[in-house]
Amino acid sequence: MNRYILLAGISIAAFQSVPALAQNLPTADEADSDAIIVTATRRAEAIERTPVSVSAFGSEDLEVIGAKQVDDIIALTPGLELNRTVTGSNQISIRGIQSSAGAGTTGVYIDDTPIQVSNLGFGAGTSFPEIFDLERVEVLRGPQGTLFGSGSEGGTVRFIQTRPDLNDWSVYARTEIATTDKGAESYEIGAAVGGPIIPGILGFRAHVYMREDGGYVDSVRGTVTPAAGNPTPVYPYSNLVDFTRTQLVEKDINSTDALTARLALEFAPTDWLTISPSISYQRTREDNGGGNFWVAASDIGDNDFARRTNFQGNATTNPLLTQVAIPDDELAKDEFYLYALTANIALGENVELITNTSYFDRNSQNWLDFTFIDAFQFAFDFFVEEGRKSMSLYGVQQENFVQEVRLQSTDTSSRLNWVVGGFYSDNTQIATQNIGNNFVAKLPVLSPLFNFATTGGDPFGPGVSALVNALGVPLTGAINSTYDEFRNLSELQYAAFAQADYEIIDNLTLIAGIRVARNELELNATFRGPLNNDNPPFGAPCPSGETCVPGTGVFAPVYVDTIGFQTAETSITPKVGVSWQATPDHLFYGTVAKGFRPAGVNARVPSLFCGADLALLGYVDGSGNSAQPATYESDSVWSYEMGSKNRFADGRVSVDVNGYYINWSNIQNSVFLPTCLYAFVDNLGDATSRGVDLAIDLEPVDGLMIGGTLGYNKSTYDDAVATPSGRPLGAAGSPINNNSPWRFSAYGQYDFEPFYGRLDIAHTTQARRFGETDPNAPQFDRFIRPEAAYTTINARVGAELEGVDVSLFVENLTNAAPLFGLNEQFNGVVYTASTLRPRTIGLSVAYRY
Repeated sequence: MNRYILLAGISIAAFQSVPALAQNLPTADEADSDAIIVTATRRAEAIERTPVSVSAFGSEDLEVIGAKQVDDIIALTPGLELNRTVTGSNQISIRGIQSSAGAGTTGVYIDDTPIQVSNLGFGAGTSFPEIFDLERVEVLRGPQGTLFGSGSEGGTVRFIQTRPDLNDWSVYARTEIATTDKGAESYEIGAAVGGPIIPGILGFRAHVYMREDGGYVDSVRGTVTPAAGNPTPVYPYSNLVDFTRTQLVEKDINSTDALTARLALEFAPTDWLTISPSISYQRTREDNGGGNFWVAASDIGDNDFARRTNFQGNATTNPLLTQVAIPDDELAKDEFYLYALTANIALGENVELITNTSYFDRNSQNWLDFTFIDAFQFAFDFFVEEGRKSMSLYGVQQENFVQEVRLQSTDTSSRLNWVVGGFYSDNTQIATQNIGNNFVAKLPVLSPLFNFATTGGDPFGPGVSALVNALGVPLTGAINSTYDEFRNLSELQYAAFAQADYEIIDNLTLIAGIRVARNELELNATFRGPLNNDNPPFGAPCPSGETCVPGTGVFAPVYVDTIGFQTAETSITPKVGVSWQATPDHLFYGTVAKGFRPAGVNARVPSLFCGADLALLGYVDGSGNSAQPATYESDSVWSYEMGSKNRFADGRVSVDVNGYYINWSNIQNSVFLPTCLYAFVDNLGDATSRGVDLAIDLEPVDGLMIGGTLGYNKSTYDDAVATPSGRPLGAAGSPINNNSPWRFSAYGQYDFEPFYGRLDIAHTTQARRFGETDPNAPQFDRFIRPEAAYTTINARVGAELEGVDVSLFVENLTNAAPLFGLNEQFNGVVYTASTLRPRTIGLSVAYRY
């Protein structure tokens, strides 16, 4: 396939002729030596001089707060949220612009390569890079559509890797050991080195890093029976069943590990050309459901977490079981390679051409225990006899090719600074779900959900299983009741963008930008397996005059596939703003910007099992037959923001505050079908998001730093949102997500060379009522509560001497154990949840040269 490079407006280089006028303010190079330099505007400048709401963590900041993953900076970053699910999916959001439907609302970048996924299938989640040997992490709040494209409707998170150095050698190494309360040990080791191969001409940077986090959830065997006396449910519902442990199978089963490696080169054969190729690799693995546990089997107050193990059993001793290759454990693996080639070309004295070519190749697999779901729907077994086993495999594949070219000014002393460029991406995303079990094929009678079909009964007669008599076809591959494959093929984007900052009078700058993009998408989706057959007999008699044979005739299987469905559109995302650097210590700014995410195509759901749901929600055609929307439209936001960045008392006090108001229109909403458990996307409702982000840093005396952050967000529907039949999805004024309205953090750090100490406290308020916790939502469950408020405390003390930093740390000091993702299994009596890692104490040694 030809790769098009869009390069527009090179003639703008003529703006070099605009005379550079006197400037009183320091440039990024002249700013405080300890200031973090960011590239939120695609050029390097000190964070306090950047008229963008941005949080940034430098490499040493990440080290002192103990950040290993993106999750570790969430509580310290106003406006940033991350929700993970047991299927491996996740939704990262900024300022409440969050959706589990359609394309992602937040751009995620490794250097200049976007890697976020679309919400395709059931297990789609972005693969975030591990935090090691990063120069910094930037969180850009508010729409970034002008410079970062359609994936940045709510904002952008950027992971900036450390570049090679052509002149100086540097080494960074870190090792750590830790132990978790009632859990296993954790450890990590990593080293990065960089320097000149040919001084001034050729340099490199390389690292290898490995981490393993010990588990803290135990695997147990036990009996499950209804609680005596049919009790009234009491949160968190461990009283609904009596669980009696009979055996400790394995301790600390939910370990995770990560391996990353990178090699980057920088080649500068002339003073006007720099070429930088790199390859990055990451593999993460997660054992046994990522920390999910049974509430009834755990003592949450004592940090004793456990989950029941369902062994596959022995087909020899139990004739109702089939010995098949189904994993016993819920294992997840995510692996990616990122290949990148960047070139910087100096075109004259004050203009630079930057080209970035990259290819992101990712494969993810996640096994999830479906035993309770399959046992209930096929056998009406509420408590699941041991030996029965069902597992669902969720898969995600990504292949992203990206080409970007930027032409930009480099004279920061000029009144005019500008960037103009082109962008092309060709992305393929595949999502699969495959459910297999070891007992359904031999069940003599299927549950009432399938009209009590029996082995040897109607319509196919002797020798035919109950499953085939009910659903018309056998399990695929001997074990699979369903196989779904969604292919998001040839998601193409072509874009041209430009932004200019012009200082109309001293220190007052106008900002204007625009991006024009063409988005094209094609979706193929196939559904196979018994549960996807749209022509099942459900145990009905063979019609008179017919010869009923599985797979043929009147009960021949019918599958609903989506082949070659397409959508295309052109988007325009402008931005205007003003920036006033009143004094070197006081910056004020205001911005109006549009954010956008593209339209998409829905995979057709099986009409037989989903038809009743569709009709109930009002999705029918002109003849009254159930019909879902084939496509959905784009949605967009308009963001209005004002902020300031201020320093007082000779820089000892720093205040960064901003307020915003966002209108979100034509929202891509997920419509859930409760009977068949599928979902599709429809444009339903408008919403408003408003809030405040605040960060304060103080240095009252030399060596003592204290500060904190505050983030408030309220995101609500403007009017009542309902399906075509009037079924409510949200009332007017109700939340559009389950995020917490308030997040607070505070820190204190005291340096008294060579020693230092640091304390971090973060508090998250109770989540909003949404979905299962919202009485206005169709999936409302009166037994589920919003996630409770919680506080975490981390502390670290250490010493640094001659480049060696040795520290003792404790994370989650108070053993906070909020319940995340509290949910019922399909039988409605067994509840699962996850929580924070219990108190972890460790020793870290780092070396910098």
